[in-house]
Amino acid sequence: MKNLKSEIINLKFIKGFTLIEILVSIAVLGILMASLMVAFNQASNVTRRTGEEAEVMQNIRSATEQFNRELQQAIINNNRPDGEQVYFEIKQLSREDSVLRFGCTTERGLVEIGYQIKPSDKGWKDYELWRLYKNKHMWNYNEPHWPALDFESKYVEPFAFGIVAFKVKYWSSKKGKWIAGNWESIDRNSLPRKIQITLKTLTESKARAARNIKKLSDVRGVKTFKFEINLPQSR
Repeated sequence: MKNLKSEIINLKFIKGFTLIEILVSIAVLGILMASLMVAFNQASNVTRRTGEEAEVMQNIRSATEQFNRELQQAIINNNRPDGEQVYFEIKQLSREDSVLRFGCTTERGLVEIGYQIKPSDKGWKDYELWRLYKNKHMWNYNEPHWPALDFESKYVEPFAFGIVAFKVKYWSSKKGKWIAGNWESIDRNSLPRKIQITLKTLTESKARAARNIKKLSDVRGVKTFKFEINLPQSR
């Protein structure tokens, strides 16, 4: 009986949680959960951006290696039979874009190669650098808009993603500077001594964010890569 009375007395001193205390606890827990979600989202965004930038850099490296490999084999020949001419052509399409088209010798023989940006009306996310590769039916100067690529042709396909501008300049020894002009080996009967290729890139998330911006100069987050390639006949 004495023990029972002692337990009843002790129970009187045990306090339960009040409604205010419960609400405060829930609020504190909510703040902690929100903080964790913010930290998680930030970490996820950093991981995604890092992955996108790594992918763009891989595209740049692959494109640069292929440009070097193919342009080291660029040739011209204005005296081929049947009126054919192996040529080297740079055509300026706009302030940001060029088309590069040339003859190239490979282990499989003579081929025709070209590069040009394919724009999209769906925004910068769908811009791509496309590549022409022909080993037959080559050197057709009667194509509409020559030397621009026909993106519907079976000989043309996507080459590098995330590239929104492709600019080619040639070096003028006479003027001692890079020229953003046209080069036609058909008329000049020669190759430029060297060329400079400028690639401008956007990660997928930045391209998506800029989908409604029309001018590339107004787009934020564009990265520019420049490299030079010496052409074989000028060595």
